[in-house]
Amino acid sequence: MRVDPATTRTLHHEDPEVQEVLDIWAARFLHGQIELGDLTATVGRIKAWPDWGPEWMKTARDHEELGQAAWDEGRRISSVGHFVSAARCYHLSYFLSVDDEAAHAHGLAKMLECHDRVLPYMEPAVEKVAIPFPEADLSGLLSIPPGDAPHPVVIFLPGLDSTKEQRHGGRGSLLRRGMAVLSLDGPGQGEISPKLPIRHDYEVAVSAAIDFLESDDRIDAGRVGLIGASLGGYYACRAAAFEPRVTAAVANCGPYRWIDCWDELPAVTRNAFRKYSWSSSAAEAREKAKALDLTEVANKISQPLAVVHGMLDPLIGVDHAQRIAAEAPNATLITVDEATHGVSNLAYKFAPWVDDWMAERLGGRVI
Repeated sequence: MRVDPATTRTLHHEDPEVQEVLDIWAARFLHGQIELGDLTATVGRIKAWPDWGPEWMKTARDHEELGQAAWDEGRRISSVGHFVSAARCYHLSYFLSVDDEAAHAHGLAKMLECHDRVLPYMEPAVEKVAIPFPEADLSGLLSIPPGDAPHPVVIFLPGLDSTKEQRHGGRGSLLRRGMAVLSLDGPGQGEISPKLPIRHDYEVAVSAAIDFLESDDRIDAGRVGLIGASLGGYYACRAAAFEPRVTAAVANCGPYRWIDCWDELPAVTRNAFRKYSWSSSAAEAREKAKALDLTEVANKISQPLAVVHGMLDPLIGVDHAQRIAAEAPNATLITVDEATHGVSNLAYKFAPWVDDWMAERLGGRVI
């Protein structure tokens, strides 16, 4: 199912590829704390899609320069804000612009550089952790709430083009409910994407993360929740089906069968999957997409599962959520009218409920 873009349009652009990106992701950009002024100014400088990456690089450098000036003047709190904003803009510069290998690698490196630089000064506090994994260590961002340990933990799972840095920005509401938060870059994601390609059996990454958390006496690894959005929704379902240590999971706008969306996905999304799956061609990427399939998998999810979907999702139709919820034995389906992909445009209509739902199942606080 494709949604008429006019129903979700935020900004207008003459280039059809730029317009498609804005129609689908503008709400996500704003929800992810990209400033409206940055979005309109940067888009205003873009003449055609190849300008996307370079123009977001310019916006990111503006924030980085402000961060450096504040750092030099000893204004650490201000510096953190500027460098985090720079990291967000560097992410936008590369996450769908995958054809220029050098520019893509530079954008990823700069995002990590800006974000990592101010980690010691972030509030709530953030620790960067390396998670042992056979081929290459995975990477995570971990935050621990105040109060008596051990704490239950929620693992944030990015999707096709999001990263642990973006996902960890939402840690505050879970920490306030007494739950630790680990945001994970697994195979094909963020910092790990140059080291490991996308895997359909994402439970291997979640299992490695739980193994790692079991050695931390601040964490109760017997109470583990998963929250995944977009392709991360598929990953959350897949991991819950095959990793019994998962207590509860949330799948936000995830696909039941990725290949069923394939032919109607934007070209930039198919190209991103080619990049992050390490495929040598569009045909190879299409074949690999077939492996991301919850057939005979969703029915193995015995844990409580919340399936959330926007009724106007232009990437993944609500029928995917309906099928997951119908097959998972202990699923609750939440659909949000007028909501787009990831429910980013109407997060207030589901996010607090999801946080409370997860706290109730992991033994966090709801009062």
